[in-house]
Amino acid sequence: MTRRPDWGPGLVPAPGQLLDWRDNRHFDHYQTHPCTLCGTPTPLRSHSGEPAHKSCAETWIAENPAEARSGGRFASDSQSRSRHTDDHA
Repeated sequence: MTRRPDWGPGLVPAPGQLLDWRDNRHFDHYQTHPCTLCGTPTPLRSHSGEPAHKSCAETWIAENPAEARSGGRFASDSQSRSRHTDDHA
């Protein structure tokens, strides 16, 4: 049985770029909570468990680039898994 890799944040995308939240741990299958940015219910969670729509997080990064880089509040998934490599040999 393969062990699931640790779930931690990767890089914060540049303002205007998209977050990579492909890992299913971003989705709470059991309940929604108000998005911390817009207040509308969402099943999505950041790496720290903060309820947030992916689009709201991307907008926040674009509007707060310095804070986004220094605080790492929202980040993409770590790119260490093999499915993210470009080596198709």
